[in-house]
Amino acid sequence: MKTLDTYLGIEPFTVLVDDSLRLRELAEKARGLRALPFTKKLEAVKRLALDAMVNAYEQMIVWERKAKELAGVPTTGSDGKVDISAYETARQQQERFRNIVFQGHPLSHALEQEAGCCRYQGALFFVLGYEADLGDQHFVHAAPVNSRANTVFNEVFQDGQPYKVSIFTESLKDKVLDYSRQNQRIFEQAFETLPGRNFYSYHRTPRGLVLVENLERHVRSFGE
Repeated sequence: MKTLDTYLGIEPFTVLVDDSLRLRELAEKARGLRALPFTKKLEAVKRLALDAMVNAYEQMIVWERKAKELAGVPTTGSDGKVDISAYETARQQQERFRNIVFQGHPLSHALEQEAGCCRYQGALFFVLGYEADLGDQHFVHAAPVNSRANTVFNEVFQDGQPYKVSIFTESLKDKVLDYSRQNQRIFEQAFETLPGRNFYSYHRTPRGLVLVENLERHVRSFGE
């Protein structure tokens, strides 16, 4: 275990938290929430994260469907030629969101694109929670969706009470894509250990919140 002076440089579940103007702007807004009571603060931090980026996984699917629809319906421009610009736009948007989902990018890229999937959303919510002084403890978790994919979510503790937060599921407009409907216990199944992976959390102490990085498992209580 080691304590950290800053969240810049942490890499929860492959997302590098790097400096950017947009992150600084969001962090400033989060700091403005510190005086709120916990429940209102929790909802306000969620709203900051939700407004910062659309769900890239959902948008990838939306634009894939749109491209398939347009591929079968050719249109003619004013010059009498076949116009495939709408199809090309749909394909480009599909590829843009697919790139965010399946390629490794730092948090700054997701903020610039205003789109992210669960791992970017989880990293952002963690940072904003820290800046807002949210909760007594805060953990970034991962849990298996299926044999091929995991989901990242957050767990905040206040007065010993856990609050599980999935910005991914809350950001979905099409709830059919919500995998927690098929597995209602998914957020109870976070990995206890992951070989070679760093786990991140923060903990309230008499001198304030302390950021913690620990290899392969969470530090459940500070000083453990």
